[in-house]
Amino acid sequence: MIAHLHPIARNIRLASLAGALVACALPAAGQYQRPILPQNNPAIEPNDRTGEDQPGVMTRPYPEFDPPGIAVGSFILSPRLVTDLGYSDNIYARPNNTKASAIGAIAPEAKLRSNWSRHLLEASAHGEAKRYASQKTENIENYGFTLGGALTLTSDSEVTAGVRRERQHDLRGDPDSLSRATDPMPLDLTTGDIGFRQAFGRFSVKLDGGLRDYQYQSMTGGNGRLIDGNDRSFMTAGGRGRLNYEVSPDLILFGEGGWQARRYDRAAGNGLKNRDSTGPEAGAGVNFALSALWSGEIAVGYAQRDIEDESFGSVSAMTARGQILWNMTRATSLRAQALRGIGEAAVGPSIAYVSTTYWLGIEHQLQSDFLLGANISTRNVDYAKSRDETDILSVGARATWFINRNFRAQAEYSFSHRDGTIAESNFDRTIGMLRFVSSF
Repeated sequence: MIAHLHPIARNIRLASLAGALVACALPAAGQYQRPILPQNNPAIEPNDRTGEDQPGVMTRPYPEFDPPGIAVGSFILSPRLVTDLGYSDNIYARPNNTKASAIGAIAPEAKLRSNWSRHLLEASAHGEAKRYASQKTENIENYGFTLGGALTLTSDSEVTAGVRRERQHDLRGDPDSLSRATDPMPLDLTTGDIGFRQAFGRFSVKLDGGLRDYQYQSMTGGNGRLIDGNDRSFMTAGGRGRLNYEVSPDLILFGEGGWQARRYDRAAGNGLKNRDSTGPEAGAGVNFALSALWSGEIAVGYAQRDIEDESFGSVSAMTARGQILWNMTRATSLRAQALRGIGEAAVGPSIAYVSTTYWLGIEHQLQSDFLLGANISTRNVDYAKSRDETDILSVGARATWFINRNFRAQAEYSFSHRDGTIAESNFDRTIGMLRFVSSF
């Protein structure tokens, strides 16, 4: 399979090895039908098993509604146009003096994928222009380019690689974003990944290495002072590995571990002389399927971040990752997830924190062409070496209508409530969004 190239959320999943590792040597289901709003995203990217009853409603493939694509030699070109129209009652994610606005966005995309019997090459490009009716300062433009592929060495081994370049913006209300910024803060993200997978008998191994370069742009804060992007810009480098042992097709034991280094463009910050860090993570777990209706993966481990400034020292925590899928019927799936790990941020009351997230979702196929979903999640961010913490509650609902192979309509709702010791960061926010997708 091609290396994962989807956008990265700048939260605990960046710092958690457990959250980033993907099960290897397991047959994968279809691509997850991701929500429109990031507030409704599951804590962990679903990785359901295949089988007659195994994939959930939102990960089940629907080939009758897949766009055919356009043949270009030995490649398939898949163009797509996404149009959004929505409304937010608190676009700045503030506790008071809230501002509401209608929101519109248009996002063209194109993916070129090889159609070879062996090996894989894929390139993509996307753009997004988002406009706010009453708050023009929130208008943004995002874009991105990716290139990746897989080299199949044998039927049991392959090498994957991918590079990505994107322009993103801070998400209002996210614990890792600047609440005092007058405009959304731009971020230029460059990534590179390489991986190796090998299966031998009942064992299989997956090794990954990657670089991430986050370059924040300077801008003006609410107090009129310059917010220097170099204070937040940083690079991470690390490697990770996972060893699986197949006890039976329905039971796989695994161990995983890795190491990461984080280097800021400007080492001093957050009241520290040097906030650069290094640290290991390790864990073990089980991937299982029961009675053809239950499946999931549970892992526990340990993580540590050693901050270069001795006055801060180290942060360590027990980590955990769990996701369970229950296909109650062929048309209804219940999905539960939990994720705990260490995160780092250049904003907020501390350079590091421990984040714990619980996510519960239900998925239902009302008709062959109509999917429904609802979710509720809680996230606690406990800042290290600080008395501060914050809790975020999110509730969401969505509907997807496959009109035909080329057209799809979606509707989505989200309510978020943030409550913590930092009063200026607390807020309530409701967002509604309609989306129309044209694919060819």
